[in-house]
Amino acid sequence: MANTEHKGIRRRTLLSAGLAAGTLASAGLFTPAASAVAAEGAPSGVDPTGFDEAGLPINRGHGGAWASAPDGFAGVASYGRAGTTGGAGGRLVHARAPEELRGFAKSPEPLVVILHGNLVFTQYEKLTVTSNKSFLGAGEGAAVVNAGFKLVNVANVVFRNFTLRDSYIPGDFVGKRPDNDRDGIQMDTSTHVWVDHMHFTRLGDGLVDIRKDCDNVTLSWNVFSDHNKALGEGWTQNVVTRVTLHHNWIRNTHQRNASLDNTAASHVYNNYLENISSYGMLGRNAALLLVEGNYFRDVRNPLHHQGPGGALVARNNVFEDCTGNTGQKQGLAFDVPYSYDPTPAKAVPALVRAFGGPLGGTEPALREIITVALDGTGEFASIRAAVGAIPANNPRAVTVLLQPGIYHEPSIIWGDRRNITLAGATGNSGDVILSNSEGVTLLVAADGSTVRDLTVTSDTPQSGNVLQVAGKDVTCSNVVVLNGTSG
Repeated sequence: MANTEHKGIRRRTLLSAGLAAGTLASAGLFTPAASAVAAEGAPSGVDPTGFDEAGLPINRGHGGAWASAPDGFAGVASYGRAGTTGGAGGRLVHARAPEELRGFAKSPEPLVVILHGNLVFTQYEKLTVTSNKSFLGAGEGAAVVNAGFKLVNVANVVFRNFTLRDSYIPGDFVGKRPDNDRDGIQMDTSTHVWVDHMHFTRLGDGLVDIRKDCDNVTLSWNVFSDHNKALGEGWTQNVVTRVTLHHNWIRNTHQRNASLDNTAASHVYNNYLENISSYGMLGRNAALLLVEGNYFRDVRNPLHHQGPGGALVARNNVFEDCTGNTGQKQGLAFDVPYSYDPTPAKAVPALVRAFGGPLGGTEPALREIITVALDGTGEFASIRAAVGAIPANNPRAVTVLLQPGIYHEPSIIWGDRRNITLAGATGNSGDVILSNSEGVTLLVAADGSTVRDLTVTSDTPQSGNVLQVAGKDVTCSNVVVLNGTSG
């Protein structure tokens, strides 16, 4: 009953956002919720996938937001496997503490691991994962905090319905410190991996890295937010990897959204990218990309291909308030070896906002004051995270208070975050310093913004703006600009 009620609420959200019932039906989202059918040989009434135990609302219809099996390359038969099933058929176990999750992840036997509540690691760990595992969040609110997962030479792994968050090292937005390899999920030379309805946010390095000749990977209905590097594929000269990215919501990130290097086939469809400050989707070198039915809003350089060889076929994408490259076609991509039913691109934003990420949603609650500090005493440790914690089109004013320190990151008050005050907490402009090595350090794109009591500079002197104002009625008070200009 709880799942049915939850889906009803999210359907109403879609309809209020302007999605017609016919569009929902064509996407498979009005089909009745049903449990996954037990595999042959399983005890009567037992779901071998663990989806029932975790409380996941499984749709029968093809293309549903909560599918019983992966669409895309993770569902394609190869390497002696018919698809990706994770730990289905193995023991079902429950992880309520970090040590339990650590032990289950590296166990040699097939397991369905149900995660409960917040599993908080006191020191960052990248958990070793062995083959034939499913990691499923129980209901709403499951999260792994200050840890990630590492898959090396393994196969058949499923991640669904929980959040990976908060392994960010304050001040290391670029992720270059030698002790910062804090990915959410790192895959090396692994096959048949399905990452679905997850939320990745405020991590140290890449949110998800697909590396070293991985294959048969699907990332679907995930949310990637408030971070520098979202999705990277490559770290190899071989053209092996086949990956499907569909119905993901990538927001308030900087780069690698995704970066796809030397992929044999990258099928990228029905994703929603918004508020991205460096570049969106990028094919590199010999990568073959088919990019269709995606929606880009307020994205710099939303779609591009660079390097020798490769191909980019882009069709039926929507670009709203974007600047830079929008995907000049080059070469022929590939034939998709599976069936799929893309959603019309104009319907994608409302669809992924309503159904993307874990149960319970990922959009933040409105608050009037948000504190940022580099010493761990604030609610967040980066300006990017603080801005991401403000709901789009916020109805009331919000103040982001920055405690003393040097915030080394490109900072943006996006155009859909109006009436925000970004302020140094002490009132002394020299106590709070915003710096960056990539051009503009602070972009104020929202109307009615206020910036006060801080310094905006650059790592090295430059002739252009380090503080750029694009919104209307923006007020700057007690703001010092160094190593560049403002305008």
